[in-house]
Amino acid sequence: MNFAGLVDFFIHASYHEDSLKLRKARLFVRSCLLTSLFSNSYIWFSMLFEFDLGVYLMIFNVAGFIALAFLVKTRLSLLLIANLYILVGSIAVCVLTYYSGGIWSAVYPWIISTPVLALLVVNRDYGIVWGILSFFVMLWFGWLELKGVKLPLAYNTELKAEWFVSVLPGLLLIILVISTVFESVQTNALKNLQRQNEQLENQKETIAEQSKKLEKLIDDKDHIIRILAHDLKNPLANITTISNILKEEQEIDQQKKFIAMIEKVSAQAQGLVNNVLDMATMEEGALRLKPETLNIKEVVKEAVNSLSEQARQKEIKISVLGEDAKVYVDRMYLMLIFENLISNSLKFSQKFQKIDIEILVDELRTVVKVMDEGPGIKPEEEDQLFEKFTKLSARPTGEESSSGLGLSLVKRYTEQIGGKVWYDREASKGATFVVELPRK
Repeated sequence: MNFAGLVDFFIHASYHEDSLKLRKARLFVRSCLLTSLFSNSYIWFSMLFEFDLGVYLMIFNVAGFIALAFLVKTRLSLLLIANLYILVGSIAVCVLTYYSGGIWSAVYPWIISTPVLALLVVNRDYGIVWGILSFFVMLWFGWLELKGVKLPLAYNTELKAEWFVSVLPGLLLIILVISTVFESVQTNALKNLQRQNEQLENQKETIAEQSKKLEKLIDDKDHIIRILAHDLKNPLANITTISNILKEEQEIDQQKKFIAMIEKVSAQAQGLVNNVLDMATMEEGALRLKPETLNIKEVVKEAVNSLSEQARQKEIKISVLGEDAKVYVDRMYLMLIFENLISNSLKFSQKFQKIDIEILVDELRTVVKVMDEGPGIKPEEEDQLFEKFTKLSARPTGEESSSGLGLSLVKRYTEQIGGKVWYDREASKGATFVVELPRK
């Protein structure tokens, strides 16, 4: 068993539940064992100097300090036991001082050790109390000397020089050893505290990272909800419009045509819901694409048709110009791109204005321009165009709602299918948005 194991042998299990109490208990037991060891050595010194009282007192100290260490195995208060430790030591020092010459005794300076040990082993408050008591004891011995009271010299005075040389350095040694033990315990406690602080810092960083991830998940969830709310508006509006027309339609063939249109728009809405839900389960919200070969002019016309009722209400004419061109992209997201752009143009155009959609083709790319005659975009607001939830100074002309999400979705969808989108301020007097897609 090493010394640390021996120390823990004297400590009750309850101290292990509190690291601070355990540290104090270990310090106290070490102090008891070391003081007992010192007292044992002074038994032999007392015998050498024929100081019988010193022999008895040192035997008492050896047994007393060991007994105090054993008391730590009980449920007695450590504060009480530690003060008993100081009491035992101070009684021995005072008695030895009295019977070896008072202030002229080599033991007299040992009175200083009482408050020092109390400060180290008990606490600051009791260190002050024992310091005051020691101060008055020293004054008492001084008063006896001033009164001319001759105190007994119970040791062999012929060995007085040897007595001083042997006893005085012991004061330094015991204070030095106990202080070293205290410093070692304090250093270990500080190291443990530092390790705990480092663990707390690591935990704080982990919590901060988890908090950021949670915030991102919440933002992503909100973003997905807004995407659904935004992109489902057009299909649902189309279903409502077609359903109203269907109520008034009498011809069976026309009714079948409108029912087919409702089925198609409903399927488009359902596809959007499925894709957005898929996006929510994928890393960084990546879209799950199903590319196919498409005639872009037909897709643009289909997007125009889906918004025909909104255009009719504001009596806005939409023209699709240019030639046919093949592209290899996801149909649903291509539709959403143009529906969003055309819907924006309708919102910000006055009645009786027009919207021109021009398709340009070369060997490497297909370019689609959506041009309206609305107020356009202020130069100072262009940098904010494709940001989420941005609402610019221009306002819808027919009390339509605007979430500020449409253009950010256009940019996201266009980039996901391998294209680019930008605003061209020079192209027309209104707003012109350009979508560029690679050729098939």
